[in-house]
Amino acid sequence: MEELLKQLPKEYAEQFESTPVASEATAFYAKNRKAARYMFGYPAYFNPISPLTQYLLLMHYASPFSNNCGDIEERGNYAMDTKDMERRIVGLYAEKFGMGKNFWGYVTSGGSESNSCGITLAFAKNPNGILYYSASAHYSVEKYADRYPHIEIPTIGNDVMDLSRLFERIEKNYRVKGAAANLVLTHGTTKYGVCDNVDAIVDFLREKNIPHYIHVDAALFGGIPNNQTDAPLLLNAKERGVNSVCVSMHKYVGFPDVHSVFVATEKPQGRNVAYIGQKDTTVSGSRSIPAFALYNHIVEQMHKSQPDLYKRNIVFFEGLLKESGIKFQRAPLSNIFVIAEPSKETAKKYQLSCFEEMENGEFLPKAHIIIFPAHREKEMRELVEDLKKEGL
Repeated sequence: MEELLKQLPKEYAEQFESTPVASEATAFYAKNRKAARYMFGYPAYFNPISPLTQYLLLMHYASPFSNNCGDIEERGNYAMDTKDMERRIVGLYAEKFGMGKNFWGYVTSGGSESNSCGITLAFAKNPNGILYYSASAHYSVEKYADRYPHIEIPTIGNDVMDLSRLFERIEKNYRVKGAAANLVLTHGTTKYGVCDNVDAIVDFLREKNIPHYIHVDAALFGGIPNNQTDAPLLLNAKERGVNSVCVSMHKYVGFPDVHSVFVATEKPQGRNVAYIGQKDTTVSGSRSIPAFALYNHIVEQMHKSQPDLYKRNIVFFEGLLKESGIKFQRAPLSNIFVIAEPSKETAKKYQLSCFEEMENGEFLPKAHIIIFPAHREKEMRELVEDLKKEGL
């Protein structure tokens, strides 16, 4: 905050310091920065933004209102949009995921809207389909599934989808009802960070010649740069049979605004809206995004990350847990550690997400810890020491 004040003309800095809301804001953001160091329970990554991205954010919020209304590839008479930059943002992830040359997408309000878009496109392609998703999918999937015929597939422990049950239901519904398979798969589940087996599912659908649409929710892991070693990367998506993918900007990417990028292998039909002079192909219709700041931040994260940045803290934290004898579960390549639920005081101090899991016929209280590159050794050691004192 002090650095920003130094950049203001003297009269504005004095005005800022004398305004009541300014002192409240100063106190809030100072508290927020401290709290971010102890935030281990949710996938909102505090990744300090560069001075250039800060400046671009200031330019956005100090400028006249911009509205990316309607389709990302079309314009009516409204000239105040950032669609050119929005297309470049989508293009970054189309290339990253391998979505082909004829990709389409847009920047959404968040992962929930992106999942809604994926489900909508699935039923646009296969209106006679049934939606299949894991019981461990993000809660937004169940919310939008209620609008369509759907089946939730149970897991066989630690967020792993029961593929035998999935295949059985898909094949039966196709044989009896002629129902296509519209699927939402997860690349990094909320609790454990498990990746649904895209290749096995696509192989089954192709072998049985069942019409399908596959949307992959890669909210967290989709933001990991492709140069990272021992990381759960999502690559060659179109070649592997994926129709659409989404990734959250406030999660691994670490952008300070909540947005998501949705990218598909082909453009939806949409409908012409005379009022805006173009097609409306999106879920939200209108969207305002700090496009230049977001683009710059993404490029910095994608191309300036050390190859071991993803795993460095994971290896360090796992070593601390083992040395302290603390039991944990961790899915392959995941940055999420699931432990027994600690005391309320510890859970609150480190902002841990707590939940119950069914094991051996009973519900057990658990919590998970999500490790990001920005976590410091000091706070990680402190967390493990507190868990150790509780005998976990």
